[in-house]
Amino acid sequence: MRTAEPLHLRLLRLLRDHGTISRAELADRLEIPRPRLLGELDRLVALGYVAEAGMAASRGGRRSTLVELNPGLRFAAVDLGASSVDVEVTNGRLEPIAAYNEIADIRSGPKVILQRVNELLAKAKVDGAYEKLDAVGIGVPGPVSFRDGVPVSPPIMPGWDRFPVRELLTREHGCPAVVDNDVNIMAIGERHGGVAHSVDDFLFVKIGTGIGCGIYLSGDVYRGTDGCAGDIGHIQVDSHGPMCTCGNVGCLEALFSGAALAKDATLAARNGTSPALTERLAANGTVTARDVAEAASEGDVTCIRLIRDGAGGSAVCWPAWSASPTRR
Repeated sequence: MRTAEPLHLRLLRLLRDHGTISRAELADRLEIPRPRLLGELDRLVALGYVAEAGMAASRGGRRSTLVELNPGLRFAAVDLGASSVDVEVTNGRLEPIAAYNEIADIRSGPKVILQRVNELLAKAKVDGAYEKLDAVGIGVPGPVSFRDGVPVSPPIMPGWDRFPVRELLTREHGCPAVVDNDVNIMAIGERHGGVAHSVDDFLFVKIGTGIGCGIYLSGDVYRGTDGCAGDIGHIQVDSHGPMCTCGNVGCLEALFSGAALAKDATLAARNGTSPALTERLAANGTVTARDVAEAASEGDVTCIRLIRDGAGGSAVCWPAWSASPTRR
C-alpha cells in the first residue's frame, strides 16, 4: 500500500509542476480545508521555500493571494553519464542560471568524479550563481537504491557500488541531496515539462553511450525492489553476441548503444563500405554515433543500415514491459 505523501511535499510538488497559483486554487486542488492550507503555507513562507506573488484575479469575492516556489531558491542538478558530467544551477522557478559540461570517464571512480562535481559547483558559486544551495539532485548511469542514496552494483561504474553519494553531497553542500538513476530523472523531467505531462504510464528510453529506461506507472516512477527496473541496457538479447562492458555477453547495450554504434561505424569507415564515414575518420581520427546519424540523414546507405539493424534488435526488449511508451 502506498504511504500518504506529507502535505508540505504535495504542496511543493504542485507549485513545482504548475508554477504560480492562488491559495484558493491550492486548497481546491489539494482537497484540504483552507485554514490547514494557510497554516502550512505560512510555515513554508517562514522557511523560505514559498513566496507570495501578488493577487489572483477575482473569483467573485475577496481576491486570493498568489504563491510560488521562492525564486531565490537555488538547486543544483548533476547528470553523470558514462563519458560526461553536466552540472546546472537553477532558481526556484527551475530556470537555469549557470551550466557546465565536460568530458569525464565514470570508470575513474566516485572520489575523482564527485570531486570534479564539487569543483564545478564551487565555480558556479564564484561566478555568482548562488550563495547557498537549497538542494542537490544527481543522476548516475546505473541502478540506485533510492532509499539509501547509493548506487547498487552498477554494471559500468567500477568502484561505485554502495558508495555514499547522497551522504557526501549533503555533507559537502549543507543541504538535502537526492540520488537516482539518470534515466529515471529524465523521465521525471519529461513528466514535468515534456510531452508526457499528462500521461501516467509511459517509458522514457535513453540511447547514449549506454542504454537505459525510465518507467512511469500510475503517475509515479517505478524503480523495482532493487532499483534495476529500467536497466534494459543489460538485458541479454543475443546469447552469441559481443562482450558487454558489464562483463556479460550479448546485452542490448553491447549491440546498440552509442558506443556500440561508434564501434560498428569505425569498422565501416576502415573497410570503405561507407564513404561518408571514411571521410570523417580521415578528417577527425575517429567516428562517433553522431557521425552515423548525420551521414544517415544525408542518405548514406551503410549508416541507415547500422541504425535499422540496431533498432530492430532492440525490439526484443519491449515485450518485457507492460507500460505503454509515449512517442517523442
